[in-house]
Amino acid sequence: MPANWMPMRWPVVWRSASLVELVKGAGIDCLIDNRPEIAEAAAQAGIHAIREDERPADVVEIEGLWPGIRSMRFGAAGVTGTGPTGEPWINSNAWPVRLAAARRPGKSVWVRTVPAKYGVSALPYIMAIADAALAGGRWILSLEDELAAGIANSNTECLEVWRRIAAVSSFFATHRGWAAYEPEAVLGVLSAFSTSAQQEVLNLITRSGQQYRVLPKGAQGGPDLAGLRAVVCADLEPPPAQDRAAVMRFVAEGGLLIAGPDWGSVQGAVKGAGDHPRFSMFTLGKGSVAVAKAAIAEPYLLASDCGILVSHRYDLLRFFNGGALQAYYSHGLVQILFYANQPAVDTSVWIAGNHKAARLWTLERPEPQALAAERVGDGIELHLPGAMRYAAIELGS
Repeated sequence: MPANWMPMRWPVVWRSASLVELVKGAGIDCLIDNRPEIAEAAAQAGIHAIREDERPADVVEIEGLWPGIRSMRFGAAGVTGTGPTGEPWINSNAWPVRLAAARRPGKSVWVRTVPAKYGVSALPYIMAIADAALAGGRWILSLEDELAAGIANSNTECLEVWRRIAAVSSFFATHRGWAAYEPEAVLGVLSAFSTSAQQEVLNLITRSGQQYRVLPKGAQGGPDLAGLRAVVCADLEPPPAQDRAAVMRFVAEGGLLIAGPDWGSVQGAVKGAGDHPRFSMFTLGKGSVAVAKAAIAEPYLLASDCGILVSHRYDLLRFFNGGALQAYYSHGLVQILFYANQPAVDTSVWIAGNHKAARLWTLERPEPQALAAERVGDGIELHLPGAMRYAAIELGS
């Protein structure tokens, strides 16, 4: 497992190395700066220090964006953008973190963003830290100059904002083991992920709430298909022979393959009845194959069709009154981040499985609280307390 450090870029306006004392209790264990006096002070405080042009060998860094509900570029102030579903469109670094981790197994993923002009406000930083951590990544904490200067000058309001940021950073440092949890998944997404269209399919499958596993083409040892019900391959180019053979064994044993026409003929498949409007259905062994009737050109339609072809009966999570949220389910842990400016209220979640107990971690409480679990069908339903920004539900048997 990589070091999984909590990194921070030392603010340019922090001239004094004595300010290292501020970060000691924030879970920060890696400072990025070129000044030797900062590195020396960090070392004395037990904190790693690296230069701007250095990165640890077990870290892969990606360019990110500020997470949140996307605002409209044009039109009335305060109006937000939506996707084809009509819900607010969420900008998130969670799926790029998952993609980077799948491409570089064993690496810790850091997300860098340019400090934005948010002024003296904790919420953008809380969201950035939690959004990356949701999928096991680490956001490089980067303070905007106005806030950083206020903290250095002991401005009361700025210090309170820093206290809140530090508390969130410390929370995820305390629970850094969660970053190594493997995702629970129904669908595998097999692709080279080399084009924006291929990556957009992953983005939209994430947004639709489907529980998936990223399967980079040509991975050593072949794709990990264990426990999946379906695999989608939307690339125009067919996968390597090793991947194709693994997928066809998966289908023969009862899985579903969703592919474009460039997948080619499936030897031994028998055409089924009741075609999907955009897919021809075949049976092969114990499984089935859905082949698109035309080249797949619209990522949104493919993401939507995956949910329909796999069937929502196999959902692992279902939300009620969730609003603009994203969830990541991994190894008995469901993490949820609410992106709206106003925290969610009256939210409940159904989780598939024979779980007997659940406890809730939030950013507002230092200790977990037990949640009452109501058995509903093949899973449990949990009612979440209101006014939360982030929730982590640990499941027990």
